[in-house]
Order: sequence, then C-alpha cells, then structure tokens
Amino acid sequence: MPRTTDDPGDEDRVAAVPGLQCRAVPADPGQLSALREDLAAWAARTSLPPPRAQDLLLAAYEAMANVIVHAYPGHAGTLTQHADNHADAVTVTVTDHGQWRPAPRPGLLGGGRGLPLIHALADHAAIETSAAGTTVTMTWTHDR
Repeated sequence: MPRTTDDPGDEDRVAAVPGLQCRAVPADPGQLSALREDLAAWAARTSLPPPRAQDLLLAAYEAMANVIVHAYPGHAGTLTQHADNHADAVTVTVTDHGQWRPAPRPGLLGGGRGLPLIHALADHAAIETSAAGTTVTMTWTHDR
C-alpha cells in the first residue's frame, strides 16, 4: 500500500522528534536526576531500541557526573546537556566551562573509568577541551 502524507513512515516520525535543549544548570549532584529523566523521556521518543537508549542514558550520566566531580575544583560552575535527533543518529552533548583535568593513573581509586565507559557505550565519542571548558559529544546510530 503506498504511503500518503497522512501516513508518515518511521523515518518521518524519527525526524519529527525535536532536539532536547537544556539551559545551563548548576553542576550539582542534585541536578542529575531531573536531567536524566528529561533525557530518558526524550530518548524513548527516538527510534533507538531500549538497550541502546539505556547506553545513551548511562554515558550521558557519566559525562554529567564527570563535570560535577572534575570540572570545577573549589568553585561552583554549570553544565549544559543538549540532545539532537537526526535521520541516521542521535547525539548528546555535555558541556562545561571548567578546567580539564587529566585522568588519574590507572589503578588509582576514585576515578579514571568514566571516559573509557563513555567510549564503550557510544558509537562515537569525542572530547574537546580548551581554556573555555570541555565538550563531550556522544553519538548513537539508529541502525546499529
């Protein structure tokens, strides 16, 4: 049966899910639950299968937790989470305006596993650092 404009296909529905924009929020542990819940509701509307949506949530949560733990030593700061839905992939970006701190040496307690976890969970992950802060961009393709 041919499709009509009143019967959008899966590709049209995927493209219709708007991006999730989050304003800058305090980089505080109390913010993580609400950000994760918003992201979970958004991810459920994309065409990612539930296990891949769970990977997205865990990786994004880890990126946000890294901001809280590492980006602003000794002072308050903010984080921004943004998610985009494209025809072939979804992308989540977590940004801070703090300082990049190199990962501790392997084997030390208290860290060093977050970035490898993000890289393992996402199809593609990029970490960009500068004097203006750090941006973690994670991508999951719809058809993997």
